[in-house]
Amino acid sequence: MNAGKPHVVHIGFHASEAHTVDFEADHVTVVMPRASAARLPAALAARFARIEVLDLPDSDDLDTYDRAVDRMRELVEDLVAQYGPPAAIVGLYEHTTLPAARLREHFGVPGTGAKTALLCRDKVPMKEALSGTGIRVPRFLAVGPDTPRAELSEFARGLPGRVVLKPRSQGASIGVRILDGAAELLALADAGGIEEGYEAEEFVDGSIYHIDGVVRDGEMRWFCASRYLDTCFDFRHGTAPLGAVTPDSPGLVRRMRDVTGTVLEALGLTDSTYHMELFHTPGDELVFLEIGNRFGGAGISWHQRQVYGVDLARESVLACLGRPSEVATPTTMLDHRDVGASGWLYMPAVSGAVRVVAVRGLDELPGSVVGVNTPSVGDVLDSEGLIWATAGGFLVRGDSTLAVERDMARIISTYTLETKAGD
Repeated sequence: MNAGKPHVVHIGFHASEAHTVDFEADHVTVVMPRASAARLPAALAARFARIEVLDLPDSDDLDTYDRAVDRMRELVEDLVAQYGPPAAIVGLYEHTTLPAARLREHFGVPGTGAKTALLCRDKVPMKEALSGTGIRVPRFLAVGPDTPRAELSEFARGLPGRVVLKPRSQGASIGVRILDGAAELLALADAGGIEEGYEAEEFVDGSIYHIDGVVRDGEMRWFCASRYLDTCFDFRHGTAPLGAVTPDSPGLVRRMRDVTGTVLEALGLTDSTYHMELFHTPGDELVFLEIGNRFGGAGISWHQRQVYGVDLARESVLACLGRPSEVATPTTMLDHRDVGASGWLYMPAVSGAVRVVAVRGLDELPGSVVGVNTPSVGDVLDSEGLIWATAGGFLVRGDSTLAVERDMARIISTYTLETKAGD
């Protein structure tokens, strides 16, 4: 057994988070799927004290990881035999937060427990936990192939319009369907088209905001709200760009912060990063959508690190380790007086495997652009299997929300890739 350094176990890992890990201070081990381990750069893989691999399907089914938690436990026990009991178990991603929490409880490690992690994964108990808080949630029903038709019919009749059918514990709009209304939901059920582990919920009209931040000892250390220009659903299932811009209304931000604090308290999330989504309806009502006990994906971490100096991935690791946050005082994005508003923009990927022939529009970017991540001529792009496949990313910082939106519209109208199929 190795003594001296603390033993830190990661459940899953991606090379983009390498900067968050102190390989010198800790014995850092990782349990991850064989396919993911094979994608780690060799120099990075060599820095881990040990890598244990799982034989899991290389798929976008996030629940695959939690179903393998018993095998993970065996592998961590092997690591414990060499490096001692874990001082921390780190789960950074949507698919690893719940198994990491289960392993913490098994090995007696501090941090977010399985009850809270489940509330941040399963959209049914997540909403149930907010009952009595005064926060509105969409009307919802847990559904599956055995849901009685009378129960489904009663629920559907009470909805005013479209119906959202979604897996209870996936993310990034995976498996989500938007149905025209009650009749389509009932017809789908009659045809045996509703799978186990799904939820039906009311479609809520309004803008969608993502709320990202850091909570430590139950106190919100960092809070940032951003309004999606479109939706994750339309980006994954259509050709719309995906982007978001921060609001510059102190009153709206204050209300969103109050809602976020209530949600965190109701779910028992006290030491973590968080990624929450809210509707802001045309009637100025805030409606809860969902929350994850992890940092946001897509361009969110890049945006907040570059514009506000808050490294959400690093904060996630520190929270799992029980080490102090690097956010000095509780703050929101509006406390950064030099930033009127800001946002991130992802252009939709070209379908299939293509080679970039030309990149156009970079010489026309507005002066408000503070970050660019675009392919170069000759690069091969392949969107297959990627959750956030993109043809280019941009960060914009301006005097106001309106100014940022205007400059994003300019980028969308001028930036293009010319590609050809094949390698």
